[in-house]
Amino acid sequence: MVAVAERDLLDPAHLSRIEDFSLLAKVVVEGAMPGIHRSLRQGRGNEFFQYRPYDPGEDMKVVDWKVFAKREELVAKTFQEDTNFNLFLVLDTSASMGYKGEKSNCTKMHYASMLAACFAYIAFRQGDRVGLFAYGEEVQKRIRPKSGHAHFGRIVNALGQLKPGGINKHEAAWDQLVGNMPGRSMVVFLSDFLEAEKILPERLRFALSSRYDALCLQVLDREEETLPKGDALRFVEMEGSREVSTSPEVIRSEFGKQMAEFKEILARNLAGVSAEFESLLTDQDLGNALRRFLGLRNRNVV
Repeated sequence: MVAVAERDLLDPAHLSRIEDFSLLAKVVVEGAMPGIHRSLRQGRGNEFFQYRPYDPGEDMKVVDWKVFAKREELVAKTFQEDTNFNLFLVLDTSASMGYKGEKSNCTKMHYASMLAACFAYIAFRQGDRVGLFAYGEEVQKRIRPKSGHAHFGRIVNALGQLKPGGINKHEAAWDQLVGNMPGRSMVVFLSDFLEAEKILPERLRFALSSRYDALCLQVLDREEETLPKGDALRFVEMEGSREVSTSPEVIRSEFGKQMAEFKEILARNLAGVSAEFESLLTDQDLGNALRRFLGLRNRNVV
């Protein structure tokens, strides 16, 4: 029963109902994914974070003896530690990210924002500095990397205010980002990457440096992979004005081939510049993306 409850809490169908991104991130990281929660490094910095149960065999120095004197209970103190590691969350807020299929529970951008909130919470818990860079036709939000609880609050509040709109200008936005990156940074891109399979890898050549890492998470709606069933479909360009009407049966096979080819080219080009890639659908739980993020992050922070 516990496993089912944990799986449900990672389901976007449930998570999309939580309007508070701060609460959502805490529910996912500390409640729905106890494995990730246990793997978070317990800092020894100066800023107290919270108490946790003492694990037998640990160094007794972590025990709060004042609490023990009052409750006769062994609890350990955890602290925030500044790792001097920077995390950049880069969100595409163009109009195409506002797409939501008929059977979907949330838009692509809301799904990306839920993931970003969870990443920010993990970074906060680890003592990393986290920043936000959201763009569409123009840069919508830029928050420089910092650490601490108050800064985490600024990040999730900003995520809750983002609105999809306009055409994507990946090239100009990414040039601004790369030009202002400090050392020891991890950049997480959250986008559908439509029409970016060649531009993105060119802009991510910084990932070839040992100082930087890039994780590119493509967010798609399932209908964008398979097309919905029906007698007729009307395609409306979300970042333009073109419209096309057709029968889905006529183009479903060719559409699927082209989408698969697009994803294959994107993955291959990103691998060529040492950037990691994962394609996600908005009806998939958040667990795999979170594990991928934490694995890459932990490989680069000792």
